[in-house]
Amino acid sequence: MSVQSKLGAAAIAAASAIAAFGASAHDTAGFYANLYAGPSFLSSTNLTETRNAGGNVSGNASFDTGFGFGGAVGYRYGNGWAAELAWDYRSQGLKRVGGTTADGDFASNTFFVNGYYRFAKWGIVRPFVGAGVGWTEEIDIDINRNGRSLSYSRSGAVAVQGILGGEIDLSAKWSLVGDIRAMGVSSGSFSAENGNAGGTLSGDLEYRPVSLNIGLSYRF
Repeated sequence: MSVQSKLGAAAIAAASAIAAFGASAHDTAGFYANLYAGPSFLSSTNLTETRNAGGNVSGNASFDTGFGFGGAVGYRYGNGWAAELAWDYRSQGLKRVGGTTADGDFASNTFFVNGYYRFAKWGIVRPFVGAGVGWTEEIDIDINRNGRSLSYSRSGAVAVQGILGGEIDLSAKWSLVGDIRAMGVSSGSFSAENGNAGGTLSGDLEYRPVSLNIGLSYRF
């Protein structure tokens, strides 16, 4: 058999497998609700904080492992596809800025519209992929150094996320769900919050947390 024939046969086999896989990805239609929580991770980002009193710090800001939680309500269409409205909260503790030890946190409050596709079960696990676009109600960073804490925030940012996970049916109504979510927020400037005058925050601040979640889903 020629190479072209082998490639053609492989393509036909792959297409047949995908078609069979999609056909077997049947899901019960109906509304559902999810609750989930887990650790959240944030890569370092560059910032400069300038204070009227207390000096300046500049450099890479690094963060501890944080925590996130959220919830969603949505609808499964019975063909593997689903859509939902979700709320996510994430928070990471600040460790240092450049060579300066600092305390505080970097947190966000975001509302998403997510879409999912659930595949056929692999054993007892039904894998899924998803993506979402959202509105960040607030991103807040608190920096505590030299005995004084200042807060900076921004709001109205556009957020996107990708989701990869799986679920295990516990009963006809309940499922155990686990996933990993990678989130990114559009760039923007941070302003000192009311009552925290005396400082400015600048730099190329990136907010791209990755969270690991475990939760429960209930189908109505």
